[in-house]
Amino acid sequence: MAIGLNRDELRVWSQYIRDTLIPELKDGIEVALATSIIAAIRTFLYELRTTYVDVEVLQYSRLHTALKEICAMGDRWPTTVTLPAKALLRTWEIRYGPLSGITADLWGPGGRLEGLVKLTDVGRPPHEGIDCRNSSPAMTIMRPKSTKSSWCVEGRNSPFYAMRTGHNGFNVGDWWIKPAATYRDGIIHGSTNGITADMDGAYAILMTDNEEVEIGEENMFRYRASQKDPGSLQLMKNVHSREMVRVLRSWRLCSRLAPKAGLRYDGLYRVSGYGVKLTVNILGEDEWQYTFVMERYHDQAGLDRALCHPTADEMDDWRDYKQTRNSLSDDSNDGQSPALQEGDKKVMDWMQTSAGQIGNGGFKTP
Repeated sequence: MAIGLNRDELRVWSQYIRDTLIPELKDGIEVALATSIIAAIRTFLYELRTTYVDVEVLQYSRLHTALKEICAMGDRWPTTVTLPAKALLRTWEIRYGPLSGITADLWGPGGRLEGLVKLTDVGRPPHEGIDCRNSSPAMTIMRPKSTKSSWCVEGRNSPFYAMRTGHNGFNVGDWWIKPAATYRDGIIHGSTNGITADMDGAYAILMTDNEEVEIGEENMFRYRASQKDPGSLQLMKNVHSREMVRVLRSWRLCSRLAPKAGLRYDGLYRVSGYGVKLTVNILGEDEWQYTFVMERYHDQAGLDRALCHPTADEMDDWRDYKQTRNSLSDDSNDGQSPALQEGDKKVMDWMQTSAGQIGNGGFKTP
């Protein structure tokens, strides 16, 4: 419990310090915070001295991390700020022990990974779509593409929740650690990447690897769908229905707009055209390539709001999660797609050639 400033106020201050003030100071040596801002921080630290803050509040607000980052910047902050910050940190360390051990409970109630359980491959792995507990019909298997592991998603939304148009209750900039968490919340359905669709059309796209082809405009790009994705044919219907789709970018996406960690919802896009071209895959085999022109819907929060994510708090959770990657073998490639990690020149040449072919292709528009 916190007496004085409440936990939400503390969290707002922590986020303001970490996401706004500290980046401003790091951007340039000559940058200095306004006197009014310094005065406000000093007042806040004074009030904090009379506020009892327990471990649960520190976990929630990340305030100890914010003060550590202030102290780590040396003379970029005046001593009227760093000295009381250090005093508060010493007080909390005496009371609770090493503050480095106070982190968010990712798998607990309200945590980013709540309800996600990685299944151990013992014997024959369970089949997709079969409940991993006989008494829990809401729990289904999610099997990520190109991995050997499965994730058990407990308490997820109805399978039909993702089959809706529009934002569907999500906000531009919403962020997740894993694809399984987006599946749990219902913004996508059924796969780690690709198109969420049914017979009526498509509703969402989660892009990864080399699926985005930039065309020089921030609010427009070309989406290169996987040949094996059955949603490609359904996405064509959106050209004529003009229904928009939710677009998510993964940290594995080869794009300047990709988040540096996790997965991020970037808003609604209209499918304004598509092209179908016969190409050659990395095995030298002919295959059909489906490419879609995506235009961002104007009447929504700007893309700059999405680009603010992941925030400092979200990066904390990402790093905490990655510390467990030794037991999560499907994430052990440390942020690179399997093809890029292998460094296979043939794969890279094929990606570059394909991008050039798509750039010269013809597109159908309504």
